[in-house]
Amino acid sequence: MSSRHSLLALLFVLAAALVLPAAAAARPKPADTVFTGGYVYTVDSASHVAKAVAVRGGVIVYVGNDAGAHAYIGKQTKVVKLHGKMMLPGFIDAHAHASFQVQTLYSAMLYGLKTVDEYVAAVKEFADGHKDLPAVQGQGWSNTVVPGIGPLATDLDKAVSDRPASIMSEDGHSYWVNSKALEQAGITGKTPDPEDGVIERLPGTLQTDPPYGTPSGTLRETATALVNDLLPDFTVEQYKDGIRSYEADVAAPLGITGVFDPLLHPGSNAVQAYQDLAAAGQLDVRVRGALEITPMAELDEWTAAAQAERAKHTTPMFQTNAVKVFADGVVEGHTAYLDEPYADALAYKGDAGYRGAPIWQPQAMDEAFAALDKAGFQIHTHAIGDAACTEVLDALAYAREKNGSYDWRPGITHIQLVDPHDFARFRTLGVTAVPDPYWFIKDDYYTYLQVPYLGQPRADDEYPMKSFFDARALVASASDYPVTIPPNPLAGIAVGVTRWAPEYVYEYPAWPNPEGMLWPQQRVTVAQMIRSFTYNGAKANFLEKVTGSLEVGKSADLIVLDTNLFKVKPTTIFDAKVLYTMGRGKVLYNQL
Repeated sequence: MSSRHSLLALLFVLAAALVLPAAAAARPKPADTVFTGGYVYTVDSASHVAKAVAVRGGVIVYVGNDAGAHAYIGKQTKVVKLHGKMMLPGFIDAHAHASFQVQTLYSAMLYGLKTVDEYVAAVKEFADGHKDLPAVQGQGWSNTVVPGIGPLATDLDKAVSDRPASIMSEDGHSYWVNSKALEQAGITGKTPDPEDGVIERLPGTLQTDPPYGTPSGTLRETATALVNDLLPDFTVEQYKDGIRSYEADVAAPLGITGVFDPLLHPGSNAVQAYQDLAAAGQLDVRVRGALEITPMAELDEWTAAAQAERAKHTTPMFQTNAVKVFADGVVEGHTAYLDEPYADALAYKGDAGYRGAPIWQPQAMDEAFAALDKAGFQIHTHAIGDAACTEVLDALAYAREKNGSYDWRPGITHIQLVDPHDFARFRTLGVTAVPDPYWFIKDDYYTYLQVPYLGQPRADDEYPMKSFFDARALVASASDYPVTIPPNPLAGIAVGVTRWAPEYVYEYPAWPNPEGMLWPQQRVTVAQMIRSFTYNGAKANFLEKVTGSLEVGKSADLIVLDTNLFKVKPTTIFDAKVLYTMGRGKVLYNQL
């Protein structure tokens, strides 16, 4: 071989040696799952739309077109052809009592029943089937069925009289108790209302001086604590059963891959159940929890206990980095704290100026927020009334002034009534608005409770949404499950867009007639609603680098719908369904 041919051969070998590794490096490692042919709405910063996604090791490794996805398909790769179906990030419920699912398994359930007789029958059936229980518990009665002073102890006695019984209202703010519970708790006509609570009294027995009036059987807000010692907590194993049921029966079919559980307690069985499941790798829904503090707590002692509890929970799937505070009650219990008096204040309370009362006095809330913020806790507050919302914002401003400004992301949830001057404060203080879009409707609560209790003008200006977006506040949507059953984010999206829901608005013209909508000027877009249930929910919990959008490097938390939400009439979104749910690369639900 000539020297010229030898040189060419050497150059060819060297070139091949350089090209082959480069070609090998250019082909990615095969993915575990590749989705192709979809409408992939990424919810990234630019709201890109892609066609394909590849997942490996529980992480998204590719988002793009179908041609690029083919490089990730190996012999063992599962290929899912979407045929144009819509893919979204997994939904995040920014305020839901997932651990309360235990009650659906181990207590009487009254949700959806329409009369007191039906309530009594349901409790009796449960009590008769659980004669070994020292007390009977349940949940789900509605203030719309028994407005005013609520259900009576004498009615509950018909279901169970041999042991204490306590049934929580569907909003979680009132207990219906039987005579045995009143007796064993020592609640009589001489028992005063506890601070920030109400013992409802029978008509005709009220007096201005003790005795205060015969208890009716309904306890509201802090008065519920008077019977708590009679009600044994569920066991750790029972809570585990409830959490597993929430994941399998509620979250996965609805596409929920993350949840903020806002009513946990240091050292409780519920917290231990979450921790045990997370430590064993058996928690499928990513949970961030809040530990409740009340005005009665000794602040330093409670903070130390909460810090110790927080230190126990460091897994990616369960942490307790937040605290929960109640600023007021609820309109249906006349316990929401309002700027102006209740419309029926004179008839209900004998005081035309009654506007509810704050659960925390302003100075106490100021100091508590400052201390909790300094201890590194994220502050999550329930505020229904406009006066309560203002008080919370004032306390947050005080904490920020005292501790300095940083990325702290406190949240205010429910926000049924808001002073128009306060919308901008959410943005300037860095406060997340956590509304419940499911409630933006003219339902039975609106007709039978909110209009008579608030008056028509205020009832028609409930539940703002667009105003928060217009103020450029972070908005993360929530269900408050089990207050909302089912907590279907697709229904929440539909109501946020329409301010209407077909199965509830029974006295008003059909959508889009404004008379059938609740405050139609507050309607928002489909894109805003999707973001509020995905990326914004992640960001509210400091998880936006982990989940909330479909981007390379993020957890493979994703869902597939049977409907492209952008290509149908808004009312059609009510009929949309989740077909597929994946969390961290694990298939949690599959109807494709």
